[in-house]
Amino acid sequence: MRTFILDQKSIRTPYYNLALEEALAVQLVSGGYSGGVRFWEGPRSIIMGLSEKPELSAGKENLESFLTTFQRRQRPKKPSPHDPVYLARRASGGGTVVHEPGWNLNFSLFVSLEVKPELYPVSNSYNIFLGLVSSALNKQGLKTKCKGKSDLALELSPDVWKKISGNAQFRKKNCIVQHGTLILDSRLIPLVSDLLPHPPEEPEYRKGRSHDEFVTSLPASFSPGKFKQDLSLLFADYLGVEILGTEADPSFFRNVRKVADRLFQEKYSDLGYILGE
Repeated sequence: MRTFILDQKSIRTPYYNLALEEALAVQLVSGGYSGGVRFWEGPRSIIMGLSEKPELSAGKENLESFLTTFQRRQRPKKPSPHDPVYLARRASGGGTVVHEPGWNLNFSLFVSLEVKPELYPVSNSYNIFLGLVSSALNKQGLKTKCKGKSDLALELSPDVWKKISGNAQFRKKNCIVQHGTLILDSRLIPLVSDLLPHPPEEPEYRKGRSHDEFVTSLPASFSPGKFKQDLSLLFADYLGVEILGTEADPSFFRNVRKVADRLFQEKYSDLGYILGE
């Protein structure tokens, strides 16, 4: 059974990162893979859900700053410190998130629906995937659970829960992808408050709380490296293999890169797609 593990060290703009995410999905089943996991980080970016409106979710000032730079300039593959905050749109639904290298960690789980048909129902798939992520966090002594449709929250004191991870899904060519982000550094929270307006929609458990009252970061003792290892082992066990990344096919990643380059050019860096036009 072919599986992959991709612990991406290079920092790319969200336009290439999201293109690579979809390319892995569309190539998974045809490439003979049953599943895989990806860990990655991105430059300072505002990532909107598929159906969100930039002026409402990303804020008018961020939108204007982005358009001032990129209205007549191609969106890049590699980030530059001179660029404003990148504005991008992903393939999955859900709310807007902020990426900052070192301050959050993104993880993505890919599964063939032919191998795991129990993931077809949306509620089942969220329960299974969030259960795996929660179990990986619990191995570091953190009490977490699913709140709302797709959040993971950390218990700070009895019956006081704050969000530490938002998650979303998309499905392509018989592959389901669930991706999420973990807040590693408390400095991300005021950055989110500065960049984003209050979301137009919110889960019931948020109860109107502001960003800084609703979200929290993982403790300083948290080890991203151990989390990657624990989640990979738990995910491998779910797929029925001992470890991920065995029986790898080099042609799979060559094909993924080709598709990613095309999706970067034709979709994710396209201004019309980003703006939801």
